[in-house]
Amino acid sequence: MLEIKDLKTNFNTYDGVVKALDGVNLSVKDGEIFGLVGETGSGKSVTCYSALQLLPKTGEVVEGTVLLNGEDITYVSERRLREIRGGEVGIIFQDPLSALNPVMTINEQIGEVLTLHQDKELRQKASDNDIPVYTSKKFSFSPGIEFTVLAICISFISLFAMLGQFSFGLPFFFVIVLMLLRDYLQQDIPDSALDIMVMESLDKVKLPNPRQIASSYPHELSGGMQQRVMIAMALAGKAKMLIADEPTTALDVTIQAQILQLIKDIQKEENMSVLLITHDLGVVAETCERVAVMYKGKIVEENTVNNIFKNPQHPYTKALLNAIPKGGKERLKVPDTGEYGSI
Repeated sequence: MLEIKDLKTNFNTYDGVVKALDGVNLSVKDGEIFGLVGETGSGKSVTCYSALQLLPKTGEVVEGTVLLNGEDITYVSERRLREIRGGEVGIIFQDPLSALNPVMTINEQIGEVLTLHQDKELRQKASDNDIPVYTSKKFSFSPGIEFTVLAICISFISLFAMLGQFSFGLPFFFVIVLMLLRDYLQQDIPDSALDIMVMESLDKVKLPNPRQIASSYPHELSGGMQQRVMIAMALAGKAKMLIADEPTTALDVTIQAQILQLIKDIQKEENMSVLLITHDLGVVAETCERVAVMYKGKIVEENTVNNIFKNPQHPYTKALLNAIPKGGKERLKVPDTGEYGSI
């Protein structure tokens, strides 16, 4: 599915050139969950961003080849990259709140992915159900504006009622009546095909009340819900490969388990390939089939998860395994990675 050969990436800084990746080689097969594990700064995320050309302006791929289903995508055009990102490879970023657009509703953000990668399916659904493709004929403001208007009207009605000036509160009462009447008259107007597919995407990741969430802004959702929205966006384009960049880092333990189980369920249902980036060996043990250990911009060991845990070969892999918290009162010594300086 995805094959990276001798990938080298540099970052140009004021202090000179920093070699972030120094000859990375890895291969993710069809339908498997592949783990990429290593400490912070080892080059895990840079590997994926280099493969999809999502590096900042200071970053540059200087050597290597990236193959996706046999196609060399190392230096393809921006137009082809737009087709790949979201359409063939979905990405779950580490921090969903910073990855989601704060001034766009969830409906609009997932809708962008569907419009770009599923336009034919949208038109087919609209034709089959005799509904609009992109925009419903319903009229409403954003949930935030609707709530603000309603709150202001109720506040002024209450104020004038306390002052005994009921007539001054009538205009605000009529505004509330008009909003309720509008909703009643529009209840039978069908949603657009785009709205329906957005809600289907949210329902697929087991989000409750997809209609309400679709009309919400990112800051109105919890961290776990934001991450599920990111997964919905990654899957909306019917991608056959998912890159999950530490998808559980900012979540509590219970939500972490739910997100990982959701990824496993979707991978099994869709027979997707998943590249899971993490620094948590516990996540690797529970989720992945094969794993590559990364250190200082290189893959130092690659094997099945069972072999990595039972018979690690590289000193750095052994150090990572020894750093896993164990029962008992003995205080763990943090391994000195300096002893592996020249790998």
